[in-house]
Amino acid sequence: MRKTSKIMSLAAVTLLSASVLAACGAKSSKSSSSAEQANLSFPGEVTNDGAAIKGGQFKYAIVAASSSTGLLIDELTNTTVDSTFGVLVDEAMFGYDGERKLDDSGLAKVDFDLKAKTITVSLTGKDYKWSDGESFTIDDYIFTIEKMSDKGYTGVRFDDGFKNIIGMEEFAAGKADSISGLEKVDDYTVVLHVKEMSPSMMYAGGDVPSYVTPKHIFKDIPVADWEKSEYARANSKFVGMGAFKIKEVVSGESVTFVPNEYYYKGKVELDSLKMDIVSPDTIVSEMKAGHYDYAEMPTDQLDTFKNASNITVLGTLDSSYEYLSFNLGKYDADTGKNVMNPDAKMNDVKLRQAMGYALDTKTAGDKLYNGLYHPANSLVISFFGDLHDADLKGYTYDPDKAKALLDEAGYKDVDGDGIREDKNGKPFKISLAVRKRTEANEALIQQYQNWWKEVGLNVELYTGRTMELNSFYDTIEANDANIDAYLAGWSTGYDPNPTGLWGPEAKFNFSRYVSDENTKLLQAIGSEASFDEKKNIENYKKWQENAEKEAFAIPLFESEKLIAINKRVKYFDTKYGSASKAQWTKVELTAEAGIAEK
Repeated sequence: MRKTSKIMSLAAVTLLSASVLAACGAKSSKSSSSAEQANLSFPGEVTNDGAAIKGGQFKYAIVAASSSTGLLIDELTNTTVDSTFGVLVDEAMFGYDGERKLDDSGLAKVDFDLKAKTITVSLTGKDYKWSDGESFTIDDYIFTIEKMSDKGYTGVRFDDGFKNIIGMEEFAAGKADSISGLEKVDDYTVVLHVKEMSPSMMYAGGDVPSYVTPKHIFKDIPVADWEKSEYARANSKFVGMGAFKIKEVVSGESVTFVPNEYYYKGKVELDSLKMDIVSPDTIVSEMKAGHYDYAEMPTDQLDTFKNASNITVLGTLDSSYEYLSFNLGKYDADTGKNVMNPDAKMNDVKLRQAMGYALDTKTAGDKLYNGLYHPANSLVISFFGDLHDADLKGYTYDPDKAKALLDEAGYKDVDGDGIREDKNGKPFKISLAVRKRTEANEALIQQYQNWWKEVGLNVELYTGRTMELNSFYDTIEANDANIDAYLAGWSTGYDPNPTGLWGPEAKFNFSRYVSDENTKLLQAIGSEASFDEKKNIENYKKWQENAEKEAFAIPLFESEKLIAINKRVKYFDTKYGSASKAQWTKVELTAEAGIAEK
């Protein structure tokens, strides 16, 4: 799953707690959160019997069908695989509480002054060090903000949070030698003077820039070369602020980490942690054999591992969703804006709506994903609590409505073969791009095609098959003219604001949908008025209603995430917030080797 521009560094063990419905044979207790929206199927934490050994190697499986690109620096990573490796060595500036709001548990804290329109960022300690022992100061943070505005920056995270700083526009254009809105107070404090205050500033991964790069390493490397630099990639020279540092690497496949002796959260008791990429097709047998201590498990294979004697299955509501969207334009790199193509095949809103009504996501989630995939009704998912519009109907299965919409739009079966022609009576085909995932996903795509065929739409896979993950995202990001629609997924992060995904300047808005109404509603969500909770909920509701009507992206699934923990792990939880950032300082093992199924 491709990550959003907001919160790349919260991957891996930054997990949401879940209520306890089944203990699965382990000692467990309820952990809760206001983000819980449903009774989930598995506990949120586990404590196993046995005395902890000294050290040991924790074995972590990244369950993925694709390899890593080797990038670890979170200013540049784009995929879940890369960011899951990276989060162990590269942390963002801020901590956050159980409500996803910034607190003082991270490297720095923030203080807001709405009237003055300032954000004061203060380090929470004065003796922090990078993993190479060099001092960490506010200069590293200032340096990162300046360099991410460089014209040579190749990432996608120079977003509204940066552009909102006063003087940024002039600095980025080369018209000023410094950013006037950055006021350094001392080695531990900087004040950001901004144009507008937005509610997203309160959330982890929101509109306060959170990335930090070691200035002493990158000051001598041109920004355009960061992506190629060995200091940005998986090798022992990588320098970060995470719980671990890198010992050795098998390119694209695995990384072995050792504790970072300078980690600001405290000592990690493990001797090492080895992280491997494991295929979804083999992860169940690998976990049963005791080869790994942690893995996020394929929900479609639940029946094959839920009763395994050597693991405990933990559960959490995932901060992600699956969706259907459309190729409606291009990203103009010169202006930094999305531009719609008036001749795009999928410009007709009734055609887009019909594709949504043709899909029976309830049946698909129950049959293919053991009921752990739930139909999504909104692009602001239930993970976000009151901001999610639970009353929105969404695109529930209604093939008759789909057919009526297609008739109204002029897509009719002229020759009687069951497949509709276009508005001019000519053959009509929709080319669909899909990323390769699991066997269940392959079956799902075939079923989607069958459902679309039942309402008269000929939907064929771009290239004739599902695509490797990295190739898929590169292709849709480039808006390949041979693609009309695509199926993808977002990990949302903890900031609910959808601007970074569906805004007029968002590089992640791969649909390139832009409208005055959408922009206006997004601006309302980001306005200072939305610091008021009631107004904030109202603004989110209006945006969700309009997004449903315009159908530029159709939400398909929310899901429960399942995590398998080997029973030699003394304690593990799926809490998120401050507790999760210290997770690795609490992890201990009770045996030298993983426990295998009996």
